[in-house]
Amino acid sequence: MRKFGVALVLTGTAVWLTGCGMQLGSPAASSARGGLAVVDLDKVAAETGKNIDMKNVFQLQENSVKQQLARAQMSANSQLDAKVKEAGETPSDQQQKDLQQFRLNAGNVLGKLQNEASTRLGQARQDQIAKFRSEIKPLAQEIAMKRGLSVVIPKNEGLLLSVDPGVDITDDVIKAYLAKRPAPTAASTAATPTPIPAKSTAPAKTAAAMPKEADESTK
Repeated sequence: MRKFGVALVLTGTAVWLTGCGMQLGSPAASSARGGLAVVDLDKVAAETGKNIDMKNVFQLQENSVKQQLARAQMSANSQLDAKVKEAGETPSDQQQKDLQQFRLNAGNVLGKLQNEASTRLGQARQDQIAKFRSEIKPLAQEIAMKRGLSVVIPKNEGLLLSVDPGVDITDDVIKAYLAKRPAPTAASTAATPTPIPAKSTAPAKTAAAMPKEADESTK
């Protein structure tokens, strides 16, 4: 019996931390003081343990979404089994058409749920990065100002051919961040982050969209 096999293609945590780039400061400030500071945010995330924190949160969210999609798929398969059993071994032409339409509608619903889940996970990833940037921004600005620099840019090997060590504030940002937020301990990394709300893949959506009987670089 044909089941609904909707492949789950979601953002992988293996490529979760690929760049945390941001620009701090403003042209107005630059004209008053002058000079650029460079910070490697990927290094900051790695050496402070923030990359692990973000990966753990995202992993939990991804697992939650996968479970929601699996439940929706199991529900659709269960409903299909009931309809096939009701039709018997020799279904009429109308019953065969109804089964075919049910499979089509259910497949469309499951595909829509998967797309919604992928979109929500993408947004969750961006939210994690934005939160990290907001934590780093004031520290980077303060360190840059102490050196007489006005604008902070991300260190990007693809764009910057060379960087004067005197304007690379990465190590100072790491020290400042660790002083403000100690490296995560085993207890903190084991804490359970809040998953994505289940409403993104709620079975109610599946039932509503199916026929009446058919009641997912830090730069």
